[in-house]
Amino acid sequence: MIILGLIFLFLPCIFVGLRVWAKWLSRRSLQADDYLIFGGLAFSVACSITQLIGSIHGLLSQHETVDSHGQPLLQDPKFLTYQRCKFSSQMLGVLSLGLTKLSLLVLFRNIFAVSRAFNLASAILIAITAAWTVSFFFSNLFTCYPITALVEEYYNNNCLDSLAMWYAGCITDVLIDLIIMVLPLPMVFKLQLAPKQKVAVSAVFVMGTGVIAISITRLAMYVKIGSTYLDHYTDDSYYISPIVFWTNIETALAVILACLPTLRPLWTFYRGRHPAKSASPSFEPYNSSSRRSGHKRIPETYNELDTINLIRHPER
Repeated sequence: MIILGLIFLFLPCIFVGLRVWAKWLSRRSLQADDYLIFGGLAFSVACSITQLIGSIHGLLSQHETVDSHGQPLLQDPKFLTYQRCKFSSQMLGVLSLGLTKLSLLVLFRNIFAVSRAFNLASAILIAITAAWTVSFFFSNLFTCYPITALVEEYYNNNCLDSLAMWYAGCITDVLIDLIIMVLPLPMVFKLQLAPKQKVAVSAVFVMGTGVIAISITRLAMYVKIGSTYLDHYTDDSYYISPIVFWTNIETALAVILACLPTLRPLWTFYRGRHPAKSASPSFEPYNSSSRRSGHKRIPETYNELDTINLIRHPER
């Protein structure tokens, strides 16, 4: 658990750093999608720190301390630390995933800005994603009322069915990810590209299927835990620990995969072909005002140059 916490603490930081470097190489200023990924990274790092605290100072992934009758000592300080870390992890994970999804959607909108249908579809999906983030954050926060991290039944707190809520969060998480991944594909296949190029460009957009696989795995883990929980309710910290580390893995990989489509300038740089330089010192995004002023946006992602040019000038 400690090794996993350390790995997924530093990996997303490295890829966000590479994203910023790629932005610097292409002489572009930070955009809204970059600021959103910074937020996703911050909460992902917080998830890793929570996992480390729960493992080092709590009973995360360890067997509970029991009394002479084999019953867990609910007031054990390490067990209480584990409970607080598990509680925090659920809310931090929702915030990280939500901001990362929004970052990817905003990036897609920047690429396919000329399509009204795509703009409408992505705007609706942005609203759904924002609503998902807010609703499941507060659902996790108010699992019990008054708010407490001690949500298990043996505390006799007034709590909702947390397992059902986790199921709902995972299922809707997978559905939103699937829609995000297929959303740009119709636009890509309209481009005047060779079939192999279309496949290569599409692959950039569907890299996030790795996160979907993790989400499905986390859902399967919830189902397994839900079916066996009553058999292990006296060893909560050991048998329910996968909830924490799978959340951490998913948030970290989501940040990493959301950064991959932006790293094309680094590949160009290391191949000895420096990214195209702007004829103008302006770094404005390509919109109606920049068209009037003559400023143009410098392409950033693997397929952004071909996408923008071919959508606007299909005859070429």
